[in-house]
Amino acid sequence: MFFLGLLSRLPMPVLYFIGDLIFFVIYFVIGYRKKVVLRNLTHAFPTWSPTERKEVAKEFYRRFSEYIVETLKAITISKEELLRRVDYLNVPDVQPHADHGQSIIVIASHQFNWEWALLAGCLRLPFPVDAVYQKLSNASFDRLMLVTRGKFGGRPIEKSRVLREVLRTKDRTRALGIVADQSPRRKSPKYWTQFLHQDTAFFLGPEQLAKAAQYPAYFFHVKRKSRGYYTVELKPLATPPYSKESHEILENYAKLTEQLVEEDPAGYLWTHKRWKLDKANFES
Repeated sequence: MFFLGLLSRLPMPVLYFIGDLIFFVIYFVIGYRKKVVLRNLTHAFPTWSPTERKEVAKEFYRRFSEYIVETLKAITISKEELLRRVDYLNVPDVQPHADHGQSIIVIASHQFNWEWALLAGCLRLPFPVDAVYQKLSNASFDRLMLVTRGKFGGRPIEKSRVLREVLRTKDRTRALGIVADQSPRRKSPKYWTQFLHQDTAFFLGPEQLAKAAQYPAYFFHVKRKSRGYYTVELKPLATPPYSKESHEILENYAKLTEQLVEEDPAGYLWTHKRWKLDKANFES
């Protein structure tokens, strides 16, 4: 952890040079999850040629390597540098929520660099971002990520205790941040809809949280301007009161995530097995 802290203090040009070395190793030497990436791209963009898919895959690995060193930099990044690198476009749109003590939920996708964007939200937004996280198996890394994500006033919440924590601290005005485009576990509650040309399962959790707490829901639209510089826009998904039967939040989230991926396909995290669940197996 001490060594990572030292590396984090290196200037960004040096870290990006390290990122370029990481790209060379994971793309050309070990081919990290290349089959998964190309299979995902084939299903998501069926009209593309093999050459187009390979070009986007290669650029994805460059961006993934940038993400690694940028997340490393988050350990020691200053407020000034983070504010210079991550801009929020529509803060006045959510200011009335803060003025009335109303928390919101921001639902993000794995679009680079969501870590910087959520961290910068604590500085840009009129309330802190309490990010929901999956506990890491390595205790030292877990503590490091907790300290990093909470350095500017946010209170990270472990995924298994999020509903209990939200209800326990209902007087805290916050933006509850959650990344919600992973594949749910087989036995987890899920919602099926069309996403990138295929039946896709989404966690019900973010929608259930918004309904239980009656939080207005926003989509976390992260866009890369250039290497190391991003903009964030909070796009409305739905507002309370919510119908128990409605899945408006998840439907709109899936559509906006799809649009974001189509705008910048190389910026999406293609290494996870997003479509490992088959809807037919759940309907038989």
